[in-house]
Amino acid sequence: MPDYRPIPETAYEEYSRLLHYAFSPTETYEPIESRDDAPEWSTIAEERGLYANEELVSTVAHYWHTLRLRGEYHDVAGVAEVSTPPKHRRNGYVRQLLSESLQEYRDRGVDFAVLWPFSHSFYEKLGWGRCSDRISVACAPDALGFVDRIDPPPDSGFVESDADRWAELDRVYEQCNDHGLAMDRTEEWWRKRVFGWRTDPYVAGWECEGELRGYMVYTIEDEEKQTMAVDELGYLDTEAYTELLRFCRYHDSQVERITIDTNDAMVSDLVDDPYAVDIEVHPGAMFRAVDVERALSSLSHPADGSVVLEVIDGLAEWNDRRFRLTVEDGAPTCAVTGDNPDATVDVATLSQIVVGYRGVERAAKTGGLRASERGVETLTALFPEAEPHLREWF
Repeated sequence: MPDYRPIPETAYEEYSRLLHYAFSPTETYEPIESRDDAPEWSTIAEERGLYANEELVSTVAHYWHTLRLRGEYHDVAGVAEVSTPPKHRRNGYVRQLLSESLQEYRDRGVDFAVLWPFSHSFYEKLGWGRCSDRISVACAPDALGFVDRIDPPPDSGFVESDADRWAELDRVYEQCNDHGLAMDRTEEWWRKRVFGWRTDPYVAGWECEGELRGYMVYTIEDEEKQTMAVDELGYLDTEAYTELLRFCRYHDSQVERITIDTNDAMVSDLVDDPYAVDIEVHPGAMFRAVDVERALSSLSHPADGSVVLEVIDGLAEWNDRRFRLTVEDGAPTCAVTGDNPDATVDVATLSQIVVGYRGVERAAKTGGLRASERGVETLTALFPEAEPHLREWF
């Protein structure tokens, strides 16, 4: 049976070569012989490999995030850089790799995992459920002309920012990201990921009376149409949001198009002509309970109740059983039980319900959940639908 273990320093070049072939095969390969030579943004993760007869046949990287779930921060593993060379595919290596990864998370006390999939259907079969959507907004700078009729507040203006001002940016980020799956960012994440993941982005802020009230992270892309690509907007209120749009508008002599990756489309409510703004919704990240018993025992709930769940999990055998979840005076307990279930649910659908992306009634309609009327009522009270959004790329 293949062996799952950390990538040793002596095998780092092989690891980087497999990743390049998996994700960037059209680009020229430049060997990275050691971690010391790797780009800084890649040094946050811990690499693992699956070895068959001492040959590296599958790769994965683990990130250790802290994300908001049901109003509180929890440890969440980030799964990335999953690859298998074509000559080794169809051997079940990725399935074993992810199974071993879940076991490692469980051993480390991490009860949730999240990833950005190359294929939603592939990971859904392995227990991950879609937990977030991405909204892409695109328009010409002239579509933001409404800002020309609004006077900027006195004693305000735009400023350039850099990684040394990460704490100021983080204050804004925290105040405008109180939704599910928002990250408790570290200084390392700001420096190595926000300011330096694969590109060297521009970061601009908007200050009013000496206080930073908004910021944006963007690049200028030289495509068929010169594009200002905004990867992140952070703002304390609508006024700050409007001023950031003004900053975009003022690039009208440099770019033909502005794109904004966001979790809302408020700009379409502000512009004069909503038809001038193209809005696209894309499937986002995927989420999974690693250990159902511990996960359900750790979350906050807005109501009391008791329900027996029969969970179906083909990858993590410790989840493939019945659990009774009881919440009394806001305190949850979850334990294995032999009682008859109020609901039967696959772990991917349960994970969507847990994070709030999919409501209980919707889950029942789409087939991932079969429940009695009482089961639906209790689960709805314990896990109300929310609007989670994973902004972070990894």
